[in-house]
Amino acid sequence: MIYFHPEVHCAESIAKKESLKMKAINGEIVLLLECKQYNDQTNEHINGFENMNNYPKSILCSAYQMSEVPYPTLKEGGTHSIAVLMFFLLSVLWHPKMKQYAEKWQNETWFCDYSHFLEDIEFDLNDRENSSQNMKTHIRKRAAVRGGLPAQVPYSFIHDCCKYMILLLHPDSDLNDTIINYTLIQREKHMSENILHAASRFTKDIHVCIGAGHLMPFLDVIEIRTLKLNPFFEQYHKTIKEKRLLHHISHFLIDFKIQLL
Repeated sequence: MIYFHPEVHCAESIAKKESLKMKAINGEIVLLLECKQYNDQTNEHINGFENMNNYPKSILCSAYQMSEVPYPTLKEGGTHSIAVLMFFLLSVLWHPKMKQYAEKWQNETWFCDYSHFLEDIEFDLNDRENSSQNMKTHIRKRAAVRGGLPAQVPYSFIHDCCKYMILLLHPDSDLNDTIINYTLIQREKHMSENILHAASRFTKDIHVCIGAGHLMPFLDVIEIRTLKLNPFFEQYHKTIKEKRLLHHISHFLIDFKIQLL
């Protein structure tokens, strides 16, 4: 049996994921984690299920996608803004031309708040598997120095910078097709292949901790409400007609279940 645990960015999800890690360490289950390279040779009970080659592009496209919100600034976005800031800052650091493009706004009153978070980077930017957690730690440190997050940074600035970089990387492709491909369609196809391969190698239950969006359109209304996902979440995923992760999994007649963390 494969159990899919939809994750959201909150302390409760993190705590429950830690309990699954302990079960995997004790050899009770096999645990697969997002944003971690899949190793098809290991017998370890904790593994990834991703192909990390395109991870910087996935993060860039995710930042663009997540910045399409009705909030004027990061201040209004609440916890959503923390995830957006994390992905955006990583994208800026991974793509120097994007950082240069952002200088167009250097005379804005909020620009120094943004640039403050690009200083004193102490982690290895090439360590992709730990990049999100490392950036979270960095943001907390820089916020403490300055007295808070860059609340006045406009979402339009983030959206424009990401759009510029995506079009620069893929000038001959449709923007929306590129976004969906790198964040969902291509990425989920690789995910499904790795999850199915892991399931074929172990007799124990496979537990997969994964962002809630990757389990659409299989999440029901109650699960969406329990996870406190915003109204735009469900509507966005309804517009996507291509095969998703669980379509690929169900094609192979593998028993699976969505189980909230």
